[in-house]
Amino acid sequence: MIDMHKLWREPLVHFLLIGVALFVAFGLTQEQDGNAQNHIVVDASQVEQLVAQFKRTWMRAPTEDELAVLIESHVRDEVYYREAVAMGLDQNDPQVRRRMRLKLEFLLEDLTAEEADDEVLTEFLQQHPDKFQVAPRVSFLQLYLNPDKHQDLASDAQAMLARLEQGVAPDSVGDATMVPFEYTLVTQTEIARSFGEALARQVLTLEPGDWTGPLYSGLGGHLVKVTERIEGYLPELTEIRAQVERDYQAQRRQELKDMAYQKLRAGYEVVIQPSATAEDPLTKSTGGAVAATGPEQARP
Repeated sequence: MIDMHKLWREPLVHFLLIGVALFVAFGLTQEQDGNAQNHIVVDASQVEQLVAQFKRTWMRAPTEDELAVLIESHVRDEVYYREAVAMGLDQNDPQVRRRMRLKLEFLLEDLTAEEADDEVLTEFLQQHPDKFQVAPRVSFLQLYLNPDKHQDLASDAQAMLARLEQGVAPDSVGDATMVPFEYTLVTQTEIARSFGEALARQVLTLEPGDWTGPLYSGLGGHLVKVTERIEGYLPELTEIRAQVERDYQAQRRQELKDMAYQKLRAGYEVVIQPSATAEDPLTKSTGGAVAATGPEQARP
């Protein structure tokens, strides 16, 4: 018995759908162009779109006169578009080519949309742990040592550590600074914003316990005491399913779009001619035009 769920996930099925959709779209366009060159129909759905756009802009429905103006503007756009195409103004226009490419890519993206079950998403999660890893976090205290006030900062730091071990209150040790004294469950990235990457990496290696240091940042020296540490971990799918599905769908859509492009690209023969004003490195050794058939031989 055919497994329809697996069948719908086959890339070949998507390519067939793409082909059918493009064929139908092309056929409808040709029929409209051939039989209704001067026939413009503004149907109910288009009127509803015009009304909806007006409402989003003005926060109210258009009056009859305003709606008439909207419809006439839509007709004007269509008339100008058809006349421009008839005059060939759409040809060799990079902006038009870009917009048409984007529209086709949107069409391909819609056709390649697919649902993913938990098994597929779990596999994706395990294959891309770096995307979803929860970073380790630490809570710590820090005391600042201003290098301008300490000729031998390392020696003074050791003296301060000895005082702290004897039970001296931390607020009686260290120099004044705008940097906070206490940080609660922060990541390496958050620590780096205050102290730089080097000190942030060092702090993440410390275990909760005694004061240690000096550690150095761009500000100077620091005595640090880690009070809590939570290790990083890879969450279960149930915790982050929406995020995993979003990333999976984005990657899958891109993969299928690329595969669809390769299929379409294989149907074209590309000829790359040498530049008329400068020596083209691609044709330097051939002395003439280069013909490429298929994406593997095409110039990027």
